[in-house]
Amino acid sequence: MSNINQETWRERAINRRDEIKALKKRIKEIKRSRDQWKDKYLSIKEEKEFYENELKKIKKKLNEIVNK
Repeated sequence: MSNINQETWRERAINRRDEIKALKKRIKEIKRSRDQWKDKYLSIKEEKEFYENELKKIKKKLNEIVNK
């Protein structure tokens, strides 16, 4: 292999390694962000269900009072 081809190959390999490293880091960041949003969604969903149940209880009690 000529010296020029070897240097070109080496530079491309180093650039590729750095690109892969950056992409792996980005994947970790995206996964972390996704998990945070998922947790936030589940928390809000749980809270929503709680308040919907409370509202149903209140409506039921109100109907009982009104219909007496």
